[in-house]
Amino acid sequence: MKTKHYYTITEAAKKLKVTRAAIHEAIKKQKLSAAWGKFLQVTEGWKISPESLHDYEVSSSHQERGKKTSVA
Repeated sequence: MKTKHYYTITEAAKKLKVTRAAIHEAIKKQKLSAAWGKFLQVTEGWKISPESLHDYEVSSSHQERGKKTSVA
């Protein structure tokens, strides 16, 4: 039996190059589909399918907020 892969909040944020907060906000606003459930029978959290991640369009404001800034 093949286990379906899901992304965590952190993995989704890295893949989309936005912050974790942006992912949480997108889920809250129902712009990104996610389900609450167990990962590897150990930890609970938001599960984001690859299809949902692929279908989600990152807004320009989230792209800007997701950029890392360096401090000189």
